[in-house]
Amino acid sequence: MPQFQWSTEPTDLIRPFEVRYNAPDAGALFAWASKAVEEIYYLNDIDLTFEASGQTIGNHNPDVVDLAHARWATGTCITALDLCAAAFGRTFCGHTSNREMDMSFFDKAGRYKQEATQRRKQLPATALAWIDGVLIDTEYMQTKSARNWLTHSRVTRHFKLGPDSRQRLRLSIDGHKIPVRQVIETARGVAVHHISAVLKVLPTL
Repeated sequence: MPQFQWSTEPTDLIRPFEVRYNAPDAGALFAWASKAVEEIYYLNDIDLTFEASGQTIGNHNPDVVDLAHARWATGTCITALDLCAAAFGRTFCGHTSNREMDMSFFDKAGRYKQEATQRRKQLPATALAWIDGVLIDTEYMQTKSARNWLTHSRVTRHFKLGPDSRQRLRLSIDGHKIPVRQVIETARGVAVHHISAVLKVLPTL
């Protein structure tokens, strides 16, 4: 699969926003988010090759490859979206701390409801609509759950006994057994959809 092709080069959308708000840090965050989409496309090519051949580089254990690819995909996807939330936080909420905001800082259903409600009032309507579009996306929720389990806990793995020696792992996430390949495809789709959407929003802000 060829590299991801943007309908408009991200820098052409990010740079005017950065200049308009005198927000170079926010511009850098959006730029990193756009690169994350391209990274997941690269990972997807690697994973498709592994899926087709069953061969690992350097004879690494296939289970290790599955878990590495799942961590890479889910972590990169969620990070990309958090970077955009951080950019909005710096631009519209006066955030200056070295620790960046993330999506949870704007989640009115999250742990810090009162603070999130105040921050949400500071966002332009289109920026808030983007935030809420991410938060209610069931595939985003699934990807975040996978990322959290892969990063902070132990994921239950499922194997299939049979003649197919290249059966890939399935991960138990929120009560569902999800193949690693699907985890990667979902993470890629979430990143592409929402990062493309936020870049299109920037000229309206």
